[in-house]
Amino acid sequence: MTYRRYFGELRQGNIAPVYLLFGEEDYLMDEVINVIAEQVLGTGERGFNYDHLDGEEAELDDIQSAIETLPFGSPRRLVVVKNCPYFRSGKTKKGQRERLVGLLETLPATTCIVFRTRGKVDGRQKAVKLINRKGRLWEFPRLKGRDLASWITKCLRREGAQIHRETAFYLAGIWLYGLHRLEGELKKLASYVGEKGKVEREHIQLLVDPGIKENVFHLLDAVGKRRTRRALALLNQMLIAGEPPLLLLFLLSQRLRIIGAAKALAAENASPRVIASRLKQHPFVIEKALEQGRQFNYDTIRACLRECLWADRQLKGGSLEPRLVLELLLLKITAGEGV
Repeated sequence: MTYRRYFGELRQGNIAPVYLLFGEEDYLMDEVINVIAEQVLGTGERGFNYDHLDGEEAELDDIQSAIETLPFGSPRRLVVVKNCPYFRSGKTKKGQRERLVGLLETLPATTCIVFRTRGKVDGRQKAVKLINRKGRLWEFPRLKGRDLASWITKCLRREGAQIHRETAFYLAGIWLYGLHRLEGELKKLASYVGEKGKVEREHIQLLVDPGIKENVFHLLDAVGKRRTRRALALLNQMLIAGEPPLLLLFLLSQRLRIIGAAKALAAENASPRVIASRLKQHPFVIEKALEQGRQFNYDTIRACLRECLWADRQLKGGSLEPRLVLELLLLKITAGEGV
């Protein structure tokens, strides 16, 4: 597991002057930042020596001010910048990236700075190359398979419960989301089986709720990548869980509309925050919509919505079984029929 190497390096006291953490596992990035904070500032009161900024709201002047502030009662201070937009592909304000490179080149020895961003970063940028040379460029992909099963086992053990290896692999195989949410599900399972109790497959099937909206996100991701088998498997999982076919279709159509609207506003150079406000959606929803929008052009979105309209008519008054209607819908839009 790559992330274990990260923690091992930090706990040996090897702290770099600058970090860029990126990827999908927010939980692991949070944990890394906590360990860096312990190593830089200790476990006591952090006070004036810890600045936590939101990169979508803070200007470079704010980041520069935090970097150049001298520590108080400590040899070093820590600056964490979350949601940092400077390392992704796409447009930023003129001169911003060049100015960021200048800040990183003159980073004072009294400051450790951690940038954190979700998704991929653009490795061609000077700032990314500079961080890779001067500090650490650490990726946190979504845990899967053996790595996720191992994490599940350790988390349950920490909660005082047990799980068989095969059962841990089963849960890892059906889990689609991040570790923050999974930790909550594991605490629920541990509480259910009690101290030294053993989590079995039937407990997982009874208690673990993957959530319909998140499932629809992954379903649409599979559609955009033309992964028909994956899309059908997700559909089957949701139908077995008892999700109403009309609700699934509504959420799928709604998601496609959000992607189309976000894509159009982004083409007008609207920021994700402005798009979220205009569409009355959470910024995270818009971030994901823009990410998925790269898999769809406007003609594809319109064609998919036409197929959703066909499915809606079939579900409300057609002769086909609801499962077959949704399966045909997915076959059409993943195979590119009419798209």
